[in-house]
Amino acid sequence: MTGRTRAPGDSRLLASAHFLVWFTGEFFRANAVVLREVLTPGHGIDPAVIRVRLRSRSMVEIATIMALISLTPGTLALNLTTGSRGPLLTVHGMHASDPEQLRASVQEMEDRLLACLRRPAPAEGRVDP
Repeated sequence: MTGRTRAPGDSRLLASAHFLVWFTGEFFRANAVVLREVLTPGHGIDPAVIRVRLRSRSMVEIATIMALISLTPGTLALNLTTGSRGPLLTVHGMHASDPEQLRASVQEMEDRLLACLRRPAPAEGRVDP
């Protein structure tokens, strides 16, 4: 029995599709939260500013995560500092009653994004041309 072997780009394509579906859901969820605040002012704003150590290394990865954060209603990438321990991103959240939850959601977004942008590690024993 022969099985289909996956091409190296298949996992990135699948991760990209999953990311697109996930981000679309997060985008609409964030819009609903902001819309609720507009319709019932003063009931849900609990702002926080957090710092998140990024695993992103290339400028494309960093710029993309910053753009996606700023594109999501209720969040804004404020500042990026670089250092020996890697990039540190400062993020403002409009509805961040739990700053750790906001940090975790930024890290989840970055993890999902990196799965799309980075090549998967080669399998053991496999030599890529």
